[in-house]
Amino acid sequence: MIDLDLSESTFKRHEVCIKDLLKYFNGDISHLTKEDIRSYLKSKKENEAKSTYANRIKALRRFFRDFLEAKKLIEGFKLPQPNSNNNNKIPSKEDLQEFYSHIEGKKYRAAFLFLASSGLRTSEVTNLKVSNVDFDSRMVIPDHNSSTKRTYVTFYNSETEEVLTKFLPEREEGDEKVFQITKRPLQKEFCEASEKSGIKITPKMLRKWFAKEMRNLNVSGEHIDAFCGRLPKTVRAQHYTDFSPERLKEVYEEANIKILEE
Repeated sequence: MIDLDLSESTFKRHEVCIKDLLKYFNGDISHLTKEDIRSYLKSKKENEAKSTYANRIKALRRFFRDFLEAKKLIEGFKLPQPNSNNNNKIPSKEDLQEFYSHIEGKKYRAAFLFLASSGLRTSEVTNLKVSNVDFDSRMVIPDHNSSTKRTYVTFYNSETEEVLTKFLPEREEGDEKVFQITKRPLQKEFCEASEKSGIKITPKMLRKWFAKEMRNLNVSGEHIDAFCGRLPKTVRAQHYTDFSPERLKEVYEEANIKILEE
């Protein structure tokens, strides 16, 4: 957990898999070969769901390749391909946590968490100005409005606040944008993290994940639409009390969306 800078939840999830590996080999892995690991994985693959088996391989990658620096023991073992349906296009929270651990630098880590916890579009995050953010209340009012795309107000969570606070002092003077990046370098960082983690995630997917996770947290579809900028002005005007910034903050805080914690 310390060496690889893992969150406690990610560490505990990997720990379960490593303990199972040790049990399988009676506590002795000092002379393991790739064939030994292949036999171990075969015994698991036959009885596990694809997602469980995939998490097992991810844990072994972190353990052998990153921690023990014995990548030859684990390289070549592929993650199972998910079934081709719309649900599988949205990553799980475990996928996000694993992916996040491979992102380099405070700027991109903060941008990742900002996307996942706010429901904003990628362009809205990359174009976001300091003046569009109330850092005390963690409220965001993107400076974007057109005939096809609307915005209102949304928020970011405490996990994002912690990383953002560490990044902000490193910003260059003279640039009003919060993250001081364009879409291309952000997408490049996501591609590199996808390659390292073995999990395909794009900035656009995080907006979908936000909507799905908010539904899981019992937030109404109308409030999710408000956070994501999909609520028509006419609806907001007719139901101002339900969609006022103050009420939306209450809804957001009650949901208590988390990315790095269970």
